Amino acid sequence: MKRNWFWGIICILGAILIFGNLFGFLPFTFSLWKIIGTLICLSVIIDGIKERSFYSPLFGIAIIFYLFREDLGFEEISLWLLLLATWLLAWGLTSIFHPEKSHIKVNKQIEINFGDDDTEDVEYSTNSIINITSSFGEKVQYIQTNDLQYVTIDSKFSGLKLYFDQATIQNQATIEIDGNFTGIELYVPKEWNVQSHVRSFFGGVDEKGQPSSNGYPTLNITGRVHFGGIEIHYI
Repeated sequence: MKRNWFWGIICILGAILIFGNLFGFLPFTFSLWKIIGTLICLSVIIDGIKERSFYSPLFGIAIIFYLFREDLGFEEISLWLLLLATWLLAWGLTSIFHPEKSHIKVNKQIEINFGDDDTEDVEYSTNSIINITSSFGEKVQYIQTNDLQYVTIDSKFSGLKLYFDQATIQNQATIEIDGNFTGIELYVPKEWNVQSHVRSFFGGVDEKGQPSSNGYPTLNITGRVHFGGIEIHYI
């Protein structure tokens, strides 16, 4: 789906909600926050379906359900228990069906799996193309390569620190992030031109320090993060 179609559909749905609220076409009671929250969740649901992810659509549906819990007769439902149940359902479906990601395939990979202990593990990577999978734990990863090209990060309920100060980009490189309930810190040389295109839902991207890039080389950061945050540190 092209971006203009995506936002066009979201705007039309928003108009339908507002008109329905004004003229009583819809059986639910609407407020400004309900309308805004519903539109945000709908955009997350559509984006998740496009990316073949269970997490985004299910969490979007859960939030919409919570927004209209009184209209549906579930006034006492707990938000945190609802989110926990939704996460368990999404994780279970992902574990069973393994939906294909839309990003490019990589041949070389390093998979990092967190244990259940509270210790912080340290790993080193020298490949140009790296896959990082993390869940439940803390991890520090040092990237040491002369030709960084592509890094994928799949992080859930975890904390991850990646150091790129010993890495070199020949032209441009990409980091693709799929984060849920996670905190990710990226330490990059201040000379790099970092372009962030991360989509966030109950999360965000923050930059620390002052870059001094002249536009080359370029590090593109893409993907999405839900219920978490990404910090970019310039060193």
